[in-house]
Amino acid sequence: MKHLHGQRPTNPPVRAPRRPGRSWAGGTRLLPGGLALLVVLAALAVPCGCTPKALPVLRVGINAWPGYEFLYLAQEKGFYRDAGLEVRLVEFSSLADSRRAYERGQIDAMGATVIEVLMIRDQSARSPQIVQVVDCSAGADVILARPGIKTGADLRGARIGVELASLGVYVLARGLERNGLYLPEVKAVSMDQISMEDAFRKGELDAVVTYPPTSIKLLANTQAHLVFSTAEIAGEILDVLVVEEEINRRRPGDVAKFLKAFQQAVAYARTYPADANRIMAAREGISPEEFAGALKDGLKLLTAADQDAYFQRGGRLATVIDATERILRQGGQIKGPDRRAGIGNPTFLKNPSQP
Repeated sequence: MKHLHGQRPTNPPVRAPRRPGRSWAGGTRLLPGGLALLVVLAALAVPCGCTPKALPVLRVGINAWPGYEFLYLAQEKGFYRDAGLEVRLVEFSSLADSRRAYERGQIDAMGATVIEVLMIRDQSARSPQIVQVVDCSAGADVILARPGIKTGADLRGARIGVELASLGVYVLARGLERNGLYLPEVKAVSMDQISMEDAFRKGELDAVVTYPPTSIKLLANTQAHLVFSTAEIAGEILDVLVVEEEINRRRPGDVAKFLKAFQQAVAYARTYPADANRIMAAREGISPEEFAGALKDGLKLLTAADQDAYFQRGGRLATVIDATERILRQGGQIKGPDRRAGIGNPTFLKNPSQP
C-alpha cells in the first residue's frame, strides 16, 4: 500500500498523462478547416460577452497502488465532472514524492497511508485530515528477496531497496522485527519503486520493500520470492484519502462531491469489474487479471458501510493511528509535538452526497 522513501530532486509534480485519444495531443491532427469549424461552433455555444463557468479544481496526488486507482477510474468515467468538480490527478512515482508535494502545498489531497499523514503533520505546517479509509493491506505490501535469502531472518547485512521517509521503512521495520532483527542490522538503500525494480533485476539489491504493481512484475519475471508480507500484520496498515483541513472547512461541498465520485467509482467496479479492471490495470502496466488478483488477495477494500467502525471514537482508525505514531517515534521518524488531534474527519462520510 496501498504502502523510510528516498531523497529525490525537488522537481515540480508531473500531472498524470491523459490516455491516448482523450486529448488533442497525440491524437488525430485537425485540418485548418476543421479547426475553423470548431472555433465557430464554440462561439455559437457561448453567448456574446460570456465565458463558460469554470468548475472548482481539486489537486489530488496519486501513485501506483491498486486501492488508489479508483481515483483514476472516477476520472476516466467522468464521475468528478458529473458531480460538478474538476479533479486534477497529479502522478508521482512514490508515496514519498506525493508526501513532499503535499507538504509544499502543491496538492490539496492525496491517497496515502496513516504513516504519511503523521509525517506530514510532524514535518510541515499543513494539517491533512483523513476523510475516508480506502483499504487495509493484508499481504500486498511485501519484502521480496533473491534466492540466496530463504527467510526474513537471513536479511541481516542485506542491501534492501526501500522508499525512505514513508510506509516502506515501517514495513521493513516490522518485517525485520518479526524475524528478530532491527533496522541497523541491514543496509537500507533509498530509491523509488521504478528504480528498485531495475536495481533488483541487475543484482544490485538483495531484497526490496515493494507492492503492486512492482511486486507483481518482480514475482512474475525474476527469481524474487516472498520473505514477509503484511498478511503477518493484518490491520496495521491503512490506505486513506486525505484532504487539507482548510479545504474541508472552506469547500465542504467540493470535498463531498470528491468522495461521492470516488465511491461511485468503487460501486462501478463492483458492477462492471471487467471494464473497471481493464482501465485501472492499464495505468499500472499490468494485466486486468493481475490487477483483480491484487485487489482480491493482497488488500481488503472498505465500503462506505465500513467507515463507522473506523471513525467512531476509539474505533479502528484511532487504534492504528496510535500504534503507528508510537512506532514512528520509537524509530525517530517523527519528533515534534503530538498532532494527532483532528487527524480524522468523518463529517463527509455520514452523508457523502451532502456538504
